[in-house]
Amino acid sequence: MAAKGTAQQRRRKQIAEAPAISAAVAPLDRFDRMIITALLDNARATNVEIARKIGLSEAPCSRRIKRLESDGVIRGYSTILEPEAVGIGFVAYVTLVLDYVTAATADEFAEKIRAIPEIVSCYIVSGGYDAILHVAARDSRTYSAIVFDRLRRIPGVKDVRSSFVMRTIKESKGLSLPTEDRTAVT
Repeated sequence: MAAKGTAQQRRRKQIAEAPAISAAVAPLDRFDRMIITALLDNARATNVEIARKIGLSEAPCSRRIKRLESDGVIRGYSTILEPEAVGIGFVAYVTLVLDYVTAATADEFAEKIRAIPEIVSCYIVSGGYDAILHVAARDSRTYSAIVFDRLRRIPGVKDVRSSFVMRTIKESKGLSLPTEDRTAVT
């Protein structure tokens, strides 16, 4: 029997349902920060490599990594793809204005957004619009279908505006520690 949903859909759901960091999580100490820095530099590093790099033995290093994961500090590990190499030729940032928001429409909106695999990320924001989407599609025809056949049909979506990526100047692999928290790892 096939697993319900794709691995990507299951991971998106897992991230969306990940527990928020609570006040009960212990503050990060110097070793936690060094572990995070080492993983940010190379998420494929082995526990042995990280332990050597930060000056801890393997067992405590492993326990700390597991704790950082279970506490939700480290939410996962990912692979960064070259868009053109995997057939992504059209990237856009989309702003949405919602006409009305109730608990039911907010839930439906979130469900429908999560169901569109080309939407890389979605943020509810303050300001002149309500949501910003990062969309990566095969081509302009695919993108157009997403906008007209899916986004505009979500109840409550009043306005959709697109900005197309012409050139990438900087693209991060993800969050990093604030500069003052990044402990030098040699």
